Amino acid sequence: MEPKNHDQVFFINFGMVLGILVAIAFVCAFAARLLDSGNEHEEPQAQARLEDRIKPVATVVTDPSVLVKLAAAAQAARPAMTGDQVYAKVCTGCHAAGVLGAPKVGDKADWGARLKSQGGVDGLLKKAISGINSMPPRGGDASLSDDEMKGAIEHMLKQTGL
Repeated sequence: MEPKNHDQVFFINFGMVLGILVAIAFVCAFAARLLDSGNEHEEPQAQARLEDRIKPVATVVTDPSVLVKLAAAAQAARPAMTGDQVYAKVCTGCHAAGVLGAPKVGDKADWGARLKSQGGVDGLLKKAISGINSMPPRGGDASLSDDEMKGAIEHMLKQTGL
């Protein structure tokens, strides 16, 4: 028996396997080319759906001037809430139960004293906008306008009987 050159056998086998894999790749590429219908006949609705699916979910804005403009646009797009709606959404959590020293709706003495010491509804509005004691500015909802805040204060005063 004659000794075989193992390196030569390896390279022959490797070449055959590589040739088969390249042939398979060409067959797959040819089949894909046959199956592809192309984008030139695609309907506009399908293109619109595709663009909708791949659009960014959100954008990040860090420029303060742009942020101010976006906040103003969002405020203008939102319908104004009534005083009752603002009270139900923001104020009732503290003012219904008197949490953290908030004057309870219906407590004439407490509301009357605050009304006098703050200089009326406009004084109460100023404090509600800037925050007072444990109450955060605008009751914790920065999207509320001054008119909505005033409506909520007037609603609470009306419910209290003042």
